[in-house]
Amino acid sequence: MTETSTGTVSRALKLLAFIADAEGEVTVKHVSEAMGLAPSTVHRLLNLLRADDFVTTGTKSGTYAIGPQFYRVAARVVNRVSPSALAQPMLDSLVQQYDETVVFGLYLPAERAMSFVARSDGQQRLTYRMDMNRPLSLVWGASGKAILAYLPDDIVAEVLGAECSSPASGASPPEPTALHEQLETVRRLGYAVSEDEKLHGARGIAAPVFGATGILGSLCLTSPKGRLDEAEVPRIGETIAHHAYTLSSLLGAYPA
Repeated sequence: MTETSTGTVSRALKLLAFIADAEGEVTVKHVSEAMGLAPSTVHRLLNLLRADDFVTTGTKSGTYAIGPQFYRVAARVVNRVSPSALAQPMLDSLVQQYDETVVFGLYLPAERAMSFVARSDGQQRLTYRMDMNRPLSLVWGASGKAILAYLPDDIVAEVLGAECSSPASGASPPEPTALHEQLETVRRLGYAVSEDEKLHGARGIAAPVFGATGILGSLCLTSPKGRLDEAEVPRIGETIAHHAYTLSSLLGAYPA
């Protein structure tokens, strides 16, 4: 492949990504200005993509949109993508930084619960036994609250109404007002923090992970309360939130 053809492929792929991320149909002028390409180059790339149905003409004259071939390819890829596989490098990166266990929890809408589906462990001698691949509470623990904070109020009420006592401390579920205040704090900070809720003696720090249609799960670091300096919790929370944002982008929540 020549340097010229390589450049054409690269620009065509970037153009496809731009159209996919656009809110609605695009025009040559719109693409030209946003991508810094000459209008003639945009026309040529659009014609190349239209020839194989990756792009189609829009509903209005002079507009373009994603074509049926792109949808077909995207659907096949989505059906093969494992969120846990995409999450694993994020977990490993956080473990490298903090040498603590990090898990990816997936939201289970039908069960109104979550499940840990991927995990990475550090070199610490003391780690926690964590139940993998089974439904767990959304009310107890940072991993659950990071998800619950982004669910509709009626679902939050349903989840709370069916909740049992804390598996770690035996405490009763919080009152609705108290829970809503906790969830508001999660949304304000961008991450959740919990102590002695899911696991006795443990602190969890978790951030939400989103997909193309909304909340998908959470990334959570778990450690004994005394092993991490409490003053470091905000910085760790922000770091986890950054990794969660990156994962969310890979899962289609945000434009690349």
